[in-house]
Amino acid sequence: MRKLLSIVLCVFALPVAAQDQEVLKAAMLLGGASSEEEVDESLVDQLEALRGRRVRVNSDHLRASAILSDYQVAVIRDYRATSGDILSWTELSLLEGFTEADVEVLRSFLSLESSRLPGAADTVKIKGQALLRGTLNSAGGKVKMTGRTWRAGGAVRCGDGFRKWDGTFYGEATLHNHRIVAGDYKVRFAEGLGLWTGFSMDNLSTVDAFLKRAQGVSPAWSFSSSGVQRGLAYEYSSRHWRAQAFGSFDGTLGARGEYLGKHFQAGFTAASGLLLSADAKVNLRGVIISGEVAFRNGSLAGKSALKASLGEYFRLAVQGRVIPVRYSGKKNGEYAVAAGLEFNNRKVLASLTADASMLPIPYKDPDRFQLRIYARSLWNISDIWSLEGRVTERYRNYEAPRTAVRLHLSRLQGPWNANLRGEVVFCEKTGFLSYLESGYKGEVFTAWLRLTGFFIDRWPDRIYVYERDAPGSFSVPAYYGRGASLSATGNIKHRFKYFTLKFYLRGAYTFKNGSKPAPVLNLQLMMDI
Repeated sequence: MRKLLSIVLCVFALPVAAQDQEVLKAAMLLGGASSEEEVDESLVDQLEALRGRRVRVNSDHLRASAILSDYQVAVIRDYRATSGDILSWTELSLLEGFTEADVEVLRSFLSLESSRLPGAADTVKIKGQALLRGTLNSAGGKVKMTGRTWRAGGAVRCGDGFRKWDGTFYGEATLHNHRIVAGDYKVRFAEGLGLWTGFSMDNLSTVDAFLKRAQGVSPAWSFSSSGVQRGLAYEYSSRHWRAQAFGSFDGTLGARGEYLGKHFQAGFTAASGLLLSADAKVNLRGVIISGEVAFRNGSLAGKSALKASLGEYFRLAVQGRVIPVRYSGKKNGEYAVAAGLEFNNRKVLASLTADASMLPIPYKDPDRFQLRIYARSLWNISDIWSLEGRVTERYRNYEAPRTAVRLHLSRLQGPWNANLRGEVVFCEKTGFLSYLESGYKGEVFTAWLRLTGFFIDRWPDRIYVYERDAPGSFSVPAYYGRGASLSATGNIKHRFKYFTLKFYLRGAYTFKNGSKPAPVLNLQLMMDI
């Protein structure tokens, strides 16, 4: 019965938008990812949580977040102190640290609301969102409420045939220069060498990925509690100074002090387990230099990076990492250098990055070496057509080399979209995947239909592909074997007087040699107040 229902939904039902494309574009920009498959899943969760509570650029209590870095916050504060509130997106794009492209992507998460204008005043607004989701073997729900000075939320999911339970919850309150976070939260400081909880991709496939965007303490609102702290965190902030302290039920304690200037930022972190970290960042005329040195387990580690603009169209980035085995606690150390160059004139984007690293396992395999190369080009052929090409090369002297070549042709005309993608992987053997996708995106109704074929005989040759789904369900499965998959996703949205209802549906059916057909049915109902 379940199989029959899945086939009917996939083939006959015009599905009802999948994972918000604005969220994905912002996550790629902020995380330095060159494709959906590289996006940090926890960053997607943060951005989805912020959609109903836009960051007020003109707030006197503006702080770094998933959206704005410490550098950008310092620039905004300095500008408002001399020139007043920022009243247009063009005005924001002219500030140091912002570009027109950045503002275009981020404006869905920002607000230019000003209480300094004549007749304007801060208003108390309470917003809420509820989400219910069900699949063939799991169910879950999310809820959050936000006000001017507070927000609270929770998520719970039962999976694995309704046998396992997981989830997160948080409460956050802000009063003048003070902020308290209770429940589940992430701690992300500096370049991630000392403290960086939660999942994060480390592929240096773009120049933006060479420097991490530290967010400090931020609430966690996801179905998975993996990689988060559960406890209490406190923050005090002024125009140039910030102090943070946190503790969790697992015994982790820590504190951090920071100086946040327009052109210079520095911080010091101490945490249980005798972790000490010092970091600094300098921003001068389009050149950003960042570094962090940390001590743990009786060992030192270091990480530094530089990112610079070379004229109007070019950007350069370099990075170095020294992370001994004793410091990381992993089986291998990491001693690496990386460099990247990007050209972007709006019509054509081209980038090339390379990361070379020694990954020794002491007393066992001290000569392990890895080289990763990422080449990408994006050609906006016209206002409707674009063509993207990617070549990634990974060479290791301890396993088979891996080369992946991808071509992606896109067509966007009004509400109608179409995508054709093909990818070939050369590793132990040769793997191939291709899909054809078409969709319609309107104000009320969105629908996508995708047909995927794959021919991949070896697990090392597997290909990861982002699958469209409802908000809160970011999915990048690995395709392996020989077969085909048909999927349909979409949503219907209806506005009532005091709230908005959104119904999401995803159905998929996958045929693969040697395996039983795999049906997928995901239903989700969201209510925005």
